[in-house]
Amino acid sequence: MAEIETEGFEFFGVEEREFRMMVIERIETMMVHSKLSKNTLAQKANLGRSSFYEKMDREGRSHFTLLDIFRIAKALDISILQIFPMTELERQHGGQLPLSASTLHFLDQMLAAPKEDIEFLSDVYKNLQQRDQKDI
Repeated sequence: MAEIETEGFEFFGVEEREFRMMVIERIETMMVHSKLSKNTLAQKANLGRSSFYEKMDREGRSHFTLLDIFRIAKALDISILQIFPMTELERQHGGQLPLSASTLHFLDQMLAAPKEDIEFLSDVYKNLQQRDQKDI
């Protein structure tokens, strides 16, 4: 079987506190993307509010359980893998997603647009790129 090129799911060399902060960062980003407050996410995930707040404290010592992670992912309607920083680049940037929450929201809106609108915007973007290339 051919080797599948992955960047790995391992977190060797990442301290537990640093990893926990990366997970918190990603959950916060997903909350912004979904327009949820901590209180609302705790309710949707069926987690105790005070417990959730404590676990979201970057300086605290509480940790999310695997069940918490599953519940949060389900409440956010995402894969649990999206909660973890998967690539070395993401880890170097503190677990942040490659795109901002506002950009992710915009992309979701664009992908939900009718095919004709997407094609039109694609053509506009191509024209802008061609114009920028001429200016160089």
